[in-house]
Amino acid sequence: MLEAIIKRLKHNKHGVSNVIVVMLSLVLIVVIVANVVLWSYQMNQFDWERMQEKIEIVEVKSGDSVSSFTFKNEGPLTVHVVSLWVVNSTYHKRYDVDFFVNSGENLTYIRTDVSLPAENFLVKIVTERGNTAVFTSY
Repeated sequence: MLEAIIKRLKHNKHGVSNVIVVMLSLVLIVVIVANVVLWSYQMNQFDWERMQEKIEIVEVKSGDSVSSFTFKNEGPLTVHVVSLWVVNSTYHKRYDVDFFVNSGENLTYIRTDVSLPAENFLVKIVTERGNTAVFTSY
């Protein structure tokens, strides 16, 4: 029985090539769909984490040669702060920072190279996930 099937497939090669093409096409479609589904899941995970970040700037103080910034993380995820901006009508300065604020934590961050304007300024931080927090001094 098996020998008869093999013999028939050897004589009728036109049907075999169509079956092979269909099988390879199905494999290719499955691989593409699986990649799209995985990518979509990863993007949904990133968006969910971004929405869960809840950080705020509680206080900004300027001393003789230091500036201190107090942050509060009310979200369930650890926040990685990557940049700090100090802005007023004539002064715009970005500082690279690299610190983490754990969930439920208040953190005071001190910098000696950050100079705050005398009055009416805005401090803004940007997280690794792209969220921002703003503190306004008037």
